[in-house]
Formats: sequence, C-alpha cells, structure tokens
Amino acid sequence: MAIQIAALAILALIFIIGTWKPIHLGLLSLTAAFGVGFFLAGETFKETMSGFPVGILVLLVGVTYLFAIAREAGVVDWIIHRALRLIRGKVALIPLVFFALAVLLASMGSPLTCVALTPVAMIFVARHKIDPVLMGLAVTLGGTAGGFAPTSLYGLITNRIAAESGIEPNPLMLFAAGIAFNTVLMAFAFLVFGGRKLLKDTGTDDELASAGHGIPAPSPTPGSESGAVSGTRASTLERTTVTATDSLIPTTTPKLNIFQKVSLISLACLVTLVVVLSALNLPTDVGVLALGLAVLVSILFPSRTKPALRGIDWSTILLVGGIVTYVGVLERVGAMELLGHAAASVNQPLLAAFVICLVGAFISAFASTTGILGALIPLSLPLMATGNFVGYGLIVALALSASLVDTTPFSTAGATAVASAPEEERPRMTKIYMRWGFSMIIIAPILTVTTLVLPTMF
Repeated sequence: MAIQIAALAILALIFIIGTWKPIHLGLLSLTAAFGVGFFLAGETFKETMSGFPVGILVLLVGVTYLFAIAREAGVVDWIIHRALRLIRGKVALIPLVFFALAVLLASMGSPLTCVALTPVAMIFVARHKIDPVLMGLAVTLGGTAGGFAPTSLYGLITNRIAAESGIEPNPLMLFAAGIAFNTVLMAFAFLVFGGRKLLKDTGTDDELASAGHGIPAPSPTPGSESGAVSGTRASTLERTTVTATDSLIPTTTPKLNIFQKVSLISLACLVTLVVVLSALNLPTDVGVLALGLAVLVSILFPSRTKPALRGIDWSTILLVGGIVTYVGVLERVGAMELLGHAAASVNQPLLAAFVICLVGAFISAFASTTGILGALIPLSLPLMATGNFVGYGLIVALALSASLVDTTPFSTAGATAVASAPEEERPRMTKIYMRWGFSMIIIAPILTVTTLVLPTMF
C-alpha cells in the first residue's frame, strides 16, 4: 500500500508544483512516470512508455493542424464578419452574438481560440454602455461551451480518455451538456449584468459601425504559440494578430478565394462526418478524419498550408501525454485499485461523486483544465466500477465541473477579459470574476451531479 499512496501523493505534488512554478505539467508528469515506474514499480522504460497515448497524439495533431489551416486561410475572420452583420442595430444582441460566435470558434479546435474575440467584444462596451462583465462572460462561457464539441479540445480529450479507460463515450451528450449549462449561465449573466436594460436600447447600423472605427479586429496569423501552464496561465493560448479595420460591423462580407473555400469545406466535412457517424452510433476516429482532410488540403495548397504546421498544439499533446502516461503507471502499481476500494467503502455514492467533482473544480481553478481532465477521469473509474452509476453522466459532470471555473482571473480567458476592459472597470471586473469563478467551485458540482449523476442512480 505504501507504493500506491506514494504514487498518488506524487501526482498531487505534480499539480502543486505546476501551479506554483511556471513548469510544464506534461514534462513533470512524464518525468515522474519514469521515476515512479523505474524506482517504485520496477518497470523498464519501455514498459512505462507503453502507457503513452499515441491515439491522443494523432487526435490532437490532426485536429489542431486542420484548424490551423483554417486560421491561416482567414476563415475565422470571414466567420467573424458574417456574425457581426447579424447585429443590425439591436444592441441587446451584441453579447448574445459574441456568445454564439465564441461557441462556434471554440468548436474549431480549442476553447482558447475565442480569446482573440475578447478585445473585439470590449470595443462595444463604452459606446453602448454595456457592462464589460457581461461581454467578458459572453466570450468566456461561449468558449467553454464550444470546447466540448466533438471537434474541440475538451470534447476530444474527455471522449478519448473515457474510451481508452473502457467507458463508452457519448460525444453528443457531452457537447449538449456543455452548451446547456453555459447557456443557462449566460442567460443568468445577461439578466444580472444589464441585459434587461439593453433590451430597451436600440442603435442604428451606422452607430454600431462607428463603435469599432479604427479599432483592431482579429486577422489570421501564420501560426500560433501555445504553452501548457497553470495559475494565471493556461494549457493552450492561441495568439492572434490584430489589424485595424474601418468598421467592425461591415456592410459587406469579403468573398472567399479558392483556398478559403476548400478550408471551409474541409471543416464542414469534419463536423458533418463526426455528427452523422455519432448519431448512427458508428465507430469513428476524429483525429484520423481531421488529419486526412488536413493532408488533402495541404496537397492542394502546399505553400499556403506550410505555415499552419506551427499551429499544431505540441504543448497540449505533451501535457495530456505526460499525465496519461503517469496515470498508466498508477494503474499498474495498483493505485487505481486502492481508490476503488476506497470508493466502494463510501456509503453515499452521490456524496463520493460530488467530492470528486468538487476536487476537480477546485484544482482546475488554479491549474490546467486540460491536465485535470487527463488525470481525474481515469481516477473516477473506480467510482464507476462500484455499479452505482450508469452511463456517461459522471464523466460529463466531472468535465463540466473542471471547466466552469475557467472564469476566474487566474485563467487565460478570465485574465484576457479583465485586461481588455476599460482601465477604470478592471478592479471591479477582477472582483466579480473572482467571486463568479470561485462560486463555480461549489455551484458547478452541485448542478452537474444533481442533473447528470443523480438521475442515473434510479
């Protein structure tokens, strides 16, 4: 038992060090996996490496490469232009359109892709007296919701790790739950932070357009830079260069060239295939599909897609790979079995489910959400093995609990929202984001366990 407890304690230490120091959690986990495997478990390095998730590597390479091509092609800019034209003088629609836009962009590979939207969203704050908290939450919550799409980071990792752990994933259920919970929170934020007042306000298209005159708007970059970190940093950060435009509410949308059309079609094909195959309950590999489509586009446009190679999210691949490899060591030394006995000894399984979701939410408030998903989903398996829970509900509840706290100022999304707000509003926003994010540590597990776990117990 001493080895199992030591291995679990080292896992906790990994997250503490990763939160305290700017050290990559993936590197810490991978190094610890070799150390624990060799010195405590008596494994060879080859045996330890057998736990490295090659399937997840292919998954993330394929998806991030395909969507990096889309960003390089300017498809993201085109989507933003199309979405902003929907406002048409209705001021109350501004935060709602940005919420929907964040969902859409986040579903294209990474929840943090929508971070580039935050400075654009804040442009409308002063001109139309919109609460910056509302605009910031619109983008943050939308990004979290879109992140659980079958084609985005949270959804990909949750479904893949569940499948590799012997649990049948339900990608559409996970995405629907992510949309539902974040939409409810967005509706609450809309009512609390001035949305009702906006319903009485209207503006002309010219006024809305002038709000963004000469202000930076997102534009594609040759690549992205990402890092898996924690605390005030995040597991992935897509850096998007901004350039000046004459108006953020364009009267016309630029026509797509051939490269952009092919990139957009490839995205549509991926989403359609994933949704259709999932609905038909047919086996599919999102990573292989995305990689195949990306390679096809690269063959057609080799020079245009070459810069997109820098958009492959190697940092997140290392993060998830390191943590999953360490969890594999935990399984082989019997730490998971030890947790299984502990879970079986809990007289109230609902309380046990709440506690594990609470732990996930608390750690995720300070550390990498992606890393938490990679570690806690396998650790929840002993609880599933007790037979008290049916279906995918507990996994979804855990994933949502770990992500809904990402509105704290310690997360990349929260920090970007505060930094992008008018200077005089930043102290207020910091306090509100702190209260909102930390309240989610309690509220998210209560809501998710009540709605997703409790019904499966009867």
